[in-house]
Amino acid sequence: MIIGAGPAGLTAGIYTSQAKLDTIVVDRGMAGGNLNITHSVSNFPGFPKPQAGFMLAHYMSEHAKEAGVKFRQAVDITASDLVEKWIRIDDIETIHAKKVIVATGTSPRPIGVEGEMTYRGKGISYCATCDAKYYEGKHVVVIGGGNSAIEESLFIAKFASKITIVHQFDTLQANKQAQEAAFAEPKISFLFKHEPREFTSSNGLTVDGVDVEDLQTKERKHIVCDGAFIFAGMQPNLDLFDARFALDEWGYVKVDEDVRTSIKDVFAAGDVRSKRYRQMTTAVSDGTIAAMALVRELGA
Repeated sequence: MIIGAGPAGLTAGIYTSQAKLDTIVVDRGMAGGNLNITHSVSNFPGFPKPQAGFMLAHYMSEHAKEAGVKFRQAVDITASDLVEKWIRIDDIETIHAKKVIVATGTSPRPIGVEGEMTYRGKGISYCATCDAKYYEGKHVVVIGGGNSAIEESLFIAKFASKITIVHQFDTLQANKQAQEAAFAEPKISFLFKHEPREFTSSNGLTVDGVDVEDLQTKERKHIVCDGAFIFAGMQPNLDLFDARFALDEWGYVKVDEDVRTSIKDVFAAGDVRSKRYRQMTTAVSDGTIAAMALVRELGA
């Protein structure tokens, strides 16, 4: 059983199915994981030109289906016991397995600023691919200065008339190519050494302002805007499980070289596991390793 249908889970499913193992992939969303909200992938081998994330997700899921993977998509995992290796979905079906691969990925990390939870989905977004189109000709504030923040800001610039990037440091942490493109984009301006303190709404319905603080002078200023995007990193999706994995200091699942977790017969693959680099290619690698280790242990 594979929990999570992103690149790691789908790759593992292809390998285990081709090894003639009865394989089921379960996901509370649709196959593809965060690929479905990635507007462009330009570094996946075999595709010389940038590909839409949802199309890569489609290709991978179709490959898995062709290999014989069974799917349970858009379902709720209402109970689970990874020690005993079973899950219950939608309070209807219980699935048991000999081996489990956890490939549940990550989700955007909240920043804990006042108003964030109140206006989440009401002018506050964590996904440019999903929501940038709603800001045609408008002013948006972007929180963050890493790869996601800068690359997504460049995508938002296709729609918005003005983008203000608020970043806590005096330099960006994004790759040099993205930085150069952002500095060259006339729609984008920067507030370095600032942090958001509150997301505000004059009508009580949607965000139309952000209060920020200068980290040097402690002076606060109010930015009038039409919405805000937050790109402050990711956190592992482990809320589905009661299991006590061994975790690293950031909450990701510790694994050995065969991506085995501290729970017997349970593997972790993709962004949910502890590692330095999180890319589509590293997720595919993890899925491969998990599947091959699992197949070997089962003697398939």
